Amino acid sequence: MDKVENLEDVWDNGHVAPASLSGEAPDLFKEKTKAKRVVARQWLYRGKKHRTPYLVHLLPDETGLIHYDRNDPQTKRLVVLNGDESRRLVIEVPRVDSRSHPESGYLSLPPSSAQFGEIEWGCEGNDGNTDYLFEFDWRTGKLLRFSKPSRPW
Repeated sequence: MDKVENLEDVWDNGHVAPASLSGEAPDLFKEKTKAKRVVARQWLYRGKKHRTPYLVHLLPDETGLIHYDRNDPQTKRLVVLNGDESRRLVIEVPRVDSRSHPESGYLSLPPSSAQFGEIEWGCEGNDGNTDYLFEFDWRTGKLLRFSKPSRPW
């Protein structure tokens, strides 16, 4: 499967920077260019440039991207896109046991900075009852495993 390349932030003044800027680099970039905020993300896929007006994260296998449905965390759904911007799948708050209430839960965009339960590229969330770090198969949407944090987020 082809990979997404060159994920970049597009700033309000038209400047472009790698989406991987971290630490002091974003502040230095803003100071140098007079940019104020990111207004889009763009990338290359099969030699063609694609752009979204919302935050997307690159999947670990680099075959697609993930974002909040309608760019709204309140939807409680994550959308996985293929590199060409077509929708691959939608992930909803999972039901992990009989106490789960997905309609009251949430999912955060991965990757989580938390790593436990052998989950390395997880998604913080809550099933409507308990906080978890979820791991999904980003090709199928299947919940692979989940682990409770030692303390609440």
